[in-house]
Amino acid sequence: MTTAVAKAVVNTAEVERKVGKAKALLILDHPFFGTAVSKRPIKYSDAIETASMSATGQITMNPAWIEPLTVKNIMFLMAHEAMHYMLSHALRRKHRDPAAWNVACDKVINDTLTDANVGEFIDGGVTLHDARNYASEELYDENDDDSDGGIGNDIGDPSDDDGKPLDDSQKHQLEAEAKIDMIQSAKAAKATGKLPASIERMVTDMVNVTTPWHEKLERYMTSRINDGYSWNRPNRRFIGQGVYLPGTDYKPTMGELVVAVDTSGSLNNEELGYFNAHINRILETCTPEKVTVLYCDYAINGEVEYTPDELPITLKPVGGGGTSFKPVFNWIDNYAGEVECLIYFTDGWGDQDEIKNNTVDTVWVTTDRENFGFGDVIKFEGE
Repeated sequence: MTTAVAKAVVNTAEVERKVGKAKALLILDHPFFGTAVSKRPIKYSDAIETASMSATGQITMNPAWIEPLTVKNIMFLMAHEAMHYMLSHALRRKHRDPAAWNVACDKVINDTLTDANVGEFIDGGVTLHDARNYASEELYDENDDDSDGGIGNDIGDPSDDDGKPLDDSQKHQLEAEAKIDMIQSAKAAKATGKLPASIERMVTDMVNVTTPWHEKLERYMTSRINDGYSWNRPNRRFIGQGVYLPGTDYKPTMGELVVAVDTSGSLNNEELGYFNAHINRILETCTPEKVTVLYCDYAINGEVEYTPDELPITLKPVGGGGTSFKPVFNWIDNYAGEVECLIYFTDGWGDQDEIKNNTVDTVWVTTDRENFGFGDVIKFEGE
């Protein structure tokens, strides 16, 4: 509802009575939503037009807008707002237009509540048949702000209760808490035999989520970004005194990186292209001091160096014989510089069991076999 609510004398006691009854009916008839709502604080304010849910889980409702609603309407509304929190909609918005993102999220929630027969739909809300079977990201359309509809305020930038922007650690904590709330609410509903099938599917997908390979690799790589101090760039102010202290890097960097590509013929061009695109995006974030790409089958057939100014890398494999990983590790052992990390893109079929005393941190990005006795293994999945 986008029209402003006129100032009026509100029977606050009646509003609170209806809200309390709606909450009790949710707990009795729809325990998943009732459990979720009972955990969320509610406050009343005429600073908003209708109702809203913050990233931290605070429900805010305009009492003048709530007053004419029926108890069943309020059941629908509170379940609606609780779903925004449990699905971390505020935290998932990212770069998207707030109004259009709100519409996409409302479509998913409203279809879920209608299918579960929760309360009564509120006139003015957005609907889309079968939207419950999609993620909000799939339904998002930046041109769809539905300015004439909606039962809640737009989802703005995620902030704490004081209006301050959330940092990454706070966002991760809130996402974890919302997930726990959703799982616990589902358990409570399932124990009474009243868990909607659409909610059970959402929870199952949430628990069994598979993180894409490139996100795993990015997390590994970004964890290696220096904290701003570098022994590779000593503080020149103290060198004349014979004292070596770490200098400050003005741009986050990591050390030298080696990217090895298995060119034995087991990787196809589509896989190489997909890997190439994502590794470049990760390199843009990590800005290593230097990247050396090695192409290896049973021997190293190609070696290309890239400085930060020469990125992004372009993979052009050479080779096509048998497979051996040992030449790459021998190259690193004989290298005059210091390699911080090795990323080896392969199908996993090679002589890794014969490699002894490996001295470099290794990440195997493998399209097939995952049997490695050392290093971190990330299973590659194409689009």
